[in-house]
Amino acid sequence: MNTNSNKNTILLKNRVRQTIAEHALLKEEDNVLVALSGGADSVCLLNVLYSLKDELNISLAAAHLNHMIRGAEADRDEAYASELCTRLEIPFYSQRIDIPAAAKENGISEELAGRQARYRFFKELSDKYGFTKTATAHNKNDKAETVLMRIMRGSGIDGLCGIHYKRDDIIRPILDVTRDDIEDYCEENKLDYKTDSTNECSDYTRNRVRNELIPFIRDKFNPNIIETLCSLSDNITEDAEFMNSYAKRLYQRINSPMPHRKPTVLDIKSLDMLDRSIRNRMYALSSQEVMGKDYKLERVHYDIIESIIHKETGVGISLPEGLRVNVKYGWLEFVTEAEEAEQNTGGFCYEIEPDVDFDDMDIKFEVVDAAHKKEKNQMLVDYDSIEGRRLYVRSRKMGDKMVIFKDGRSRKLKDYWIDKKIPRAERNKIPLLCADKEIIAIIGDRVAENHKINNNSKKGLLITYGRSYENR
Repeated sequence: MNTNSNKNTILLKNRVRQTIAEHALLKEEDNVLVALSGGADSVCLLNVLYSLKDELNISLAAAHLNHMIRGAEADRDEAYASELCTRLEIPFYSQRIDIPAAAKENGISEELAGRQARYRFFKELSDKYGFTKTATAHNKNDKAETVLMRIMRGSGIDGLCGIHYKRDDIIRPILDVTRDDIEDYCEENKLDYKTDSTNECSDYTRNRVRNELIPFIRDKFNPNIIETLCSLSDNITEDAEFMNSYAKRLYQRINSPMPHRKPTVLDIKSLDMLDRSIRNRMYALSSQEVMGKDYKLERVHYDIIESIIHKETGVGISLPEGLRVNVKYGWLEFVTEAEEAEQNTGGFCYEIEPDVDFDDMDIKFEVVDAAHKKEKNQMLVDYDSIEGRRLYVRSRKMGDKMVIFKDGRSRKLKDYWIDKKIPRAERNKIPLLCADKEIIAIIGDRVAENHKINNNSKKGLLITYGRSYENR
């Protein structure tokens, strides 16, 4: 390797070191799972982290999801990723999921289905093997492409922040590195990598932005368009972080959460004292409190909420995925349609603790060895995958889904029960074991595929239930 090549490699590694330190992406003894597709970006990421692992005092493993879209080419990428990890002597995990089938079943694009499957796979591995961080190979070009796509879609200030360096346990150490730098690094260090033929396909929006729009802007208007878009994103991120931090502090003052987080209510007089942009953030925080942190409202939904806050008590609106917003005696109430129905029809929701007597229903929970032999009227759940999470038993809600298929796909419980010919009136009585917002088991029937006892399970949650719950 010549001196110039050494210099380029050193610069890239220093840039990654700086990104990791500046954004606190890693700490000593982190167990890091690297998302390894086999392409240049992920191969570069794995190689850089591998070269820094002793310096950073971290351990590494890699995960590869075969989307089953490109046939032999996809199998080639999986084999290459496995071979690379063997050479580096690090653990390798792979999974195959028919993404086109999953996209069709759930009525979403293959891009979204693939993304959901990847992050679900990473989460399962982290829960099972104790990975503290998952590193993905998003780079500076990805960030610029994301910002441009969101500009075209009319995104608000939060959307224009682009790709974050860190979100929960997901980290992006090469987000400050351009794609050209990555390819140069791979060439200089003689790193083989595989090229995904679908990257050239114009059927995907991101590919059209990457292969057609950005080159056009670069050639005709701004040769530094990647840097410009990333600079825009960084400037907006600073403002957005301040506004979100300010909004969260105010939210604690005017929010009055109810038991089990249902419903969440905001004081309307306090809302009137806030600027519209901050009120919108109050609505977003309330909806996420009820629906989950990934729930997103759009501008049209904020406008609809604004239209009712001064209406009389009893006025309410329905928003996507079963969220209800109601005006009640000077408060703005956020609640799911299912929870609202429970209030009116006698649904149930009980928090539980394993090995603590649970007298509300004819069900008992106890932690046992995973090899425990269950008897009639008993179910066994992989307790390792849910330990430490909020556990509760509840009745069904609108839109409930559970992982039914071995490849990780879920199915709506409504459709599942229709196939089993369970009468509608009986469905409201079926207890569902949940961990946070995830359905773990239909008590008396089946355990979710991703929470069944497996060869790596150490502890099990034994569920003993009364005869009224069996054979559904």
